[in-house]
Amino acid sequence: MFDPPIDLSGLPGYRAAASARPARIAFLGRCSTKDNQDPRSSIAGQLAEASALLAPGEVFIAHFWDVESGMLGLDERSQGTAEDYARLGVPVARDGGLRELLEWVERGELDRVGCESVSRVARDMLSNLQVENHLKSRGVLLECANEPRGGKTTGQLELRRSAQVRAEIFRHEMQEQSMRGHRQHTANGYRHGPACYGYIAVVDADAPPAARRFGGDRPKMRLALHPDRRRADTVEEVFRLRLQEQMPDEEIGRLLAVDLERHPLADGQVPWTGRRVRRMLLQPKYSGYQVFNRRAARTDRGRANPIADWVWSRALAHPAIVTLQEWHETQLVTARMRERQMPGWERVNQAAAQRGIRLTALRENDTHLLYQLGLRQLVLPRGELPAAVADEVIRLLEASA
Repeated sequence: MFDPPIDLSGLPGYRAAASARPARIAFLGRCSTKDNQDPRSSIAGQLAEASALLAPGEVFIAHFWDVESGMLGLDERSQGTAEDYARLGVPVARDGGLRELLEWVERGELDRVGCESVSRVARDMLSNLQVENHLKSRGVLLECANEPRGGKTTGQLELRRSAQVRAEIFRHEMQEQSMRGHRQHTANGYRHGPACYGYIAVVDADAPPAARRFGGDRPKMRLALHPDRRRADTVEEVFRLRLQEQMPDEEIGRLLAVDLERHPLADGQVPWTGRRVRRMLLQPKYSGYQVFNRRAARTDRGRANPIADWVWSRALAHPAIVTLQEWHETQLVTARMRERQMPGWERVNQAAAQRGIRLTALRENDTHLLYQLGLRQLVLPRGELPAAVADEVIRLLEASA
């Protein structure tokens, strides 16, 4: 209805010349391990759905798919090795995952990317939009089999944005439901993660198994003392050295390392180090309680959560190696030792700021400074403040607060 009044088809540039090269189309898929999906049927099913995007004579020249959570950031995607994927037995060739797809796009080797739905790209809306924008900026079209073809672009865009919002909402809903389950799992005293040194994981025969969508039931497990009693004795000794001797992490590690007969290494022969001692002293499970949410999910790079966010079992869940009070006092001792490692003046200024106290310098000479602290006057040395002097100043600050 918008044709010109005369035939202009003979003019140069009337219609762009069609490329003689066939369109280079790649398949993109993803199966989430969080949903316990079977990758063999899921990926093959996605490929079948995405094949509806192909015109007669067209084929996918490459297949990119991952078996991982769509909640991961782009820099965390496609971490599995070729051997890992080969063991899955998925009947679809794999040229890589999302990361490799983006590399192909960057090299200009693709014209179109087809997938079952936009949620297969990612469930995080930001990551989803980043991939879509990256492809568009390189002249690559992202097509989804569940979106209408033809008609107005606005209709297709509205459907895709709605699907991205639903994927983001679904992501948060699954996280909330998963967290709820983990909290109840912990409250009932069941194990989370590998057993820490001094314990082993045993099946709770009295607990109903958790049903799995694929495969057999997954039994619930609790912690029990390791058959080698020396391991529990080692944990007790580590806490004693910190609580009573106030011994640093590295020194405790050296003491354990020189007597492996009394303090055997864990399975895998991981050596005793200050870092390992530090992790042991922070472990609240030694108090007999099951604890969850000490660290953020893998999607947040495993940062430590505030202690107030930890989830504890309702009662003692397994044999304790140290009492809860001993564990609590050990954390206080460790905190004080960490503070003493700070420069003296930094500790004093931090303590004063926390109590809203201002240290006022009255006068000074080449070796000392005179400070006003309430009704008191303090003479402190210039330069680095010794730890013992900083302790005394902080004690005076506490008394003045």
